[in-house]
Amino acid sequence: MKIRKGFLVFGLFLALMAGLSGSRTFAATPGFSIKAANTTLTAEGTGSTTFTLTSLNGYTGQVVVTCDDANPPAGAKLPYCGGGPLRAYTLTANETVTGTMQFYAMAVPVAASLVRRPGPWPAAGLALAGAMLIGLGWRRRARHWMMLALLAVGGLAGPAGICACGGNRNGLTSGTFQYTMYATDTSTSAQASSVFNVTVP
Repeated sequence: MKIRKGFLVFGLFLALMAGLSGSRTFAATPGFSIKAANTTLTAEGTGSTTFTLTSLNGYTGQVVVTCDDANPPAGAKLPYCGGGPLRAYTLTANETVTGTMQFYAMAVPVAASLVRRPGPWPAAGLALAGAMLIGLGWRRRARHWMMLALLAVGGLAGPAGICACGGNRNGLTSGTFQYTMYATDTSTSAQASSVFNVTVP
């Protein structure tokens, strides 16, 4: 009976040691991390942010860094993160590598309800102004000519101003938005990520 108890205790001890050894092995698995810095872009929606890749537990390999907006608000027009050919960054054991991610202003069309398509307004304004000038042109009072000239200029400037609206900052939405940067191993597809803030003036 004592022998059985001794074997049982010894077996439990071995199982405990194996569990601890397994957890240590899991915790020490080689890997990598990425950390992206918050950034503020230009009014045109361009700029860049820096990131840091770190080898963990002796990791060696190549990782590709990509980026996208984490959770864009409905209807928001945000700058594009990344672009161009993907670049692989090589990490050696316990090394830290820094890099840069570019932002580009997306060519986003303004909502259809805000777009004033070219129409007959300039021609109509010219025709109306011409008719008024011709019809009243025989009058010699200078104030009539001044008033008609102001009406003509105002009639043409109004539609032109409406057409020019909605073009600031390439149509981007101002505010601070969350983006996510990903680092992916080119061989194993293991991945790490970092959330950071991007401010658009």
